[in-house]
Amino acid sequence: MTGRNARAHTFDPAAAKVPWTIARAAGFDLGGVEYLVNDRDGRVYFYDINALSNFVTDAVRVVGFDPYVVLVDYLVARGRLRAPVRARR
Repeated sequence: MTGRNARAHTFDPAAAKVPWTIARAAGFDLGGVEYLVNDRDGRVYFYDINALSNFVTDAVRVVGFDPYVVLVDYLVARGRLRAPVRARR
């Protein structure tokens, strides 16, 4: 998309309660939340909350860590597999 970019955003913790409440009610163990912040009024608009995670391109740069490593470690722990998978550096 031209003129658009993804970037990390930290918003009011009270707003974070919305997707957490929905995820808990749906029984999600993990998931993805997509939202927009209106530049005019600063309001947060959630438009996608689902049980799958849709990591953005170049996630390491956007969120500051490799979310795939965290996701795989979680799945391994949840599945009680022998050893977590670590990312190659």
